[in-house]
Amino acid sequence: MNRGEQQKSEHGSEITAVQIKMARAALGWGVRDLANAAQVSGDTINRVEGGEKLRPRTLTALREALQAAGAEFLPENGVRLSDQIAPKGGSSRGTAKKPRSASKSAGRPR
Repeated sequence: MNRGEQQKSEHGSEITAVQIKMARAALGWGVRDLANAAQVSGDTINRVEGGEKLRPRTLTALREALQAAGAEFLPENGVRLSDQIAPKGGSSRGTAKKPRSASKSAGRPR
């Protein structure tokens, strides 16, 4: 699959690797942040952003996590943040927040 090639999530909505990466960047999220929010592995994020085809339910989890954080997916490979959310250091309308890590190792540097 090419990065711009669309894949269908469980609900039939299409999403591309480019859209996932753009949404993650717009939110100021790293790979681990999206992986935690979608409850998938970081390797899964790397694979989809690299153009690998994933299962529809995995794409749905990624789409829902990004949408819950304020990303809106537009036709023709577009992404924008909703009016209520702004990227880190963005406008005063609000800020996108990183998901809280479910398991942080004590004393382990990030």
